[in-house]
Amino acid sequence: MKLSRNWMSDYVDLRDLSDDELSRRMTGIGHALDAVEKHGDDTVFDAEITTNRVDAMSHIGMARELAAALGRELRSAVSGVSGVGSFAALHRSRHPSAPAVAPAQDDTARGSAAAPYAGDVKIRIEAPEMCARYTGVIIRGVTIQESPQYIRQRLEAVGLRPINNVVDVTNYVMLALGHPLHAFDLARITDKTIIVRRGRDGEVMKSLDGENRRIDRDTVVIADARRPVALGGIIGGEESEISSSTRDVFLECAWFNPSVIRRTARRLGLKTDASYRFERRVDPNDTIAASDFAASLIVELAGGTREPAIDAVAAAEEPKVIRLRASRLHQQSGGAVGEAYALELFRRLGFDAVSVQGGLEVTVPTWRGDIGEEIDLIEEVLRFFGLNNVPAELPRLTTGDAQQNPIAEAEDEVRGILAGCGLTEVVNYSFISAQANAMFSDEQPVAITNSLTENIAFMRLSIIPSILEAVAFNRSYGTRDGTLFEVGRTYHRVEGAKSDEAWPVEERHVIGIVMYGSLGDFWGDAKRPVDFFDVKGVVEQIAAKFHVPLTFATGDEEWLRKGRRAVARHKDRHIAALGFLSPEILQHFGIKGDVAVAEVDLQALLASATEWKMAPIARFPGVPMILALTHGRDVEYARIAAAIRSLDAPYLHEVGLRDRFVPENDVNTIKTTLGMWYQAFDRSLTQEEVAQIHQNVATRVAELLPVKVL
Repeated sequence: MKLSRNWMSDYVDLRDLSDDELSRRMTGIGHALDAVEKHGDDTVFDAEITTNRVDAMSHIGMARELAAALGRELRSAVSGVSGVGSFAALHRSRHPSAPAVAPAQDDTARGSAAAPYAGDVKIRIEAPEMCARYTGVIIRGVTIQESPQYIRQRLEAVGLRPINNVVDVTNYVMLALGHPLHAFDLARITDKTIIVRRGRDGEVMKSLDGENRRIDRDTVVIADARRPVALGGIIGGEESEISSSTRDVFLECAWFNPSVIRRTARRLGLKTDASYRFERRVDPNDTIAASDFAASLIVELAGGTREPAIDAVAAAEEPKVIRLRASRLHQQSGGAVGEAYALELFRRLGFDAVSVQGGLEVTVPTWRGDIGEEIDLIEEVLRFFGLNNVPAELPRLTTGDAQQNPIAEAEDEVRGILAGCGLTEVVNYSFISAQANAMFSDEQPVAITNSLTENIAFMRLSIIPSILEAVAFNRSYGTRDGTLFEVGRTYHRVEGAKSDEAWPVEERHVIGIVMYGSLGDFWGDAKRPVDFFDVKGVVEQIAAKFHVPLTFATGDEEWLRKGRRAVARHKDRHIAALGFLSPEILQHFGIKGDVAVAEVDLQALLASATEWKMAPIARFPGVPMILALTHGRDVEYARIAAAIRSLDAPYLHEVGLRDRFVPENDVNTIKTTLGMWYQAFDRSLTQEEVAQIHQNVATRVAELLPVKVL
């Protein structure tokens, strides 16, 4: 936004400030400068004004900011119609050759969408959700000619090209007050009727830039009785533009819905000075002041006579009243800012502020749409006080609101465990396709009402498909080996809900593990394919962290390969499903080679966590023993280990798999070697007594299971 120093000086005394000092002041109150340029005897400041501060995108707005920062009087203020006289008087004082013109009284219909008949022009708002207010003024008998030099110089200084006296006035007032206006040739408005309505599909209007603009129902249109004559808030139409033959002018000043203007400008790929301001929300209550000021200038520059303003108000907006607590201001400013400073600042900024018990009651003018709550008022005070002047202190921390979150803490622990096991964490969206859901569960998934595509139309019932998408992506870029995990949630309909009700959704916390390709990252290791015991070992590491003993059995999940799948349980509670993916799953995701996976129910794992106690390290040596067995393929290792533990053999502390030989042919004899550890905490065991205990264990195992002790 380019701002003229001479122009701002119309509203606030800047004579004693150098350009550098003025630049420093503007930057200090939050308006950084991109450039400072000389333009003849004027200085132009190119300010970077944030999008929420459309009130500062004008010379009167920036002058108001500077007046508040410098503690000086603002020479004129926008406050309804009463401000117009001061504007006219100000311009006459700065430019004595201009004749005095008194503002006309307005003819206003407040709270209605249709203004009364005025002269021979009628205004009707048919789309109040798009245009809440529309003000019009007729000026008759104008002479279109070149603008005076001071108007042209100011427009050129801030980057606008002068056109003629009427059009230049609309641009001049926009830059002065911040509210865009548009001038129509009244003779070209059919039936002297202005209708503010939605566009109609198929309508086309030739705009001032010569382009044919297609109109849709999301476009706010200014139309006469026959056709569109302007795209509201964006650009006028060529058929109703001001020309050298214009004698009567209809001047428009309106308030348009910022969202409507933003969408239309984006759709058309058209950015204008008007749309730039309207889409950031201009003041809805200064249309009378802006149109009266513009009408007065047109009469001064182009002659003619003006008629009373026509003001159609479909929806009025009242100023917000916000309470500012002195205690909150004191807290946020580190005790540096008092109530008196804030009260004086608000009054200099044009706010109505009064002292009340415990603070201030502030009425925020409608030109400050960026202020909506107490913290905004505090920010405003600190902006002028100077954030660099607020004393630095550590934030006050309290523990009163701290609550334990076992699930979140467990998830963090699991991430540490799996990262320590060498796995890489992935984070995926929770949306997958219906087909992927159906391959892992027969539940009815939760649908997404506004899904972008069918591939992300449902919430996931299993976490594995999301990780498999990452596997397929990685393999397509040449990463053939990998170990991935995700800690996340799956989403399930709550059982028992009525079919005609909105389905309540249950979130389940799960852990997904996927291992594919080969293992052996160290350069000296021989690489080997991932096997079942790799993923089983990772599951056991997680369970060991939470002190949950697991038992493994053959699983029945259809998405795992038959003969290479298992289920982990604690007592009767399901903890995890693990194994190799079925060929159908691999084919669906386009993955070649075996993939070992596990899905762990974190909530079930936490519910199974057992109490545990620290034990001293044994001071006496233990005795290792081995137990070699042969048995059929139907006897699982877990069954043998469970049988041994059930004997409660004295001094037996550990049982583990030492070796296992499975013949390649169809021979139904497997050799399993177990390692066993005997140890006492009060003495050293003798070899003889350990041998006797071990022999008893072997005998009892042979009696309990179909095995042969070697």
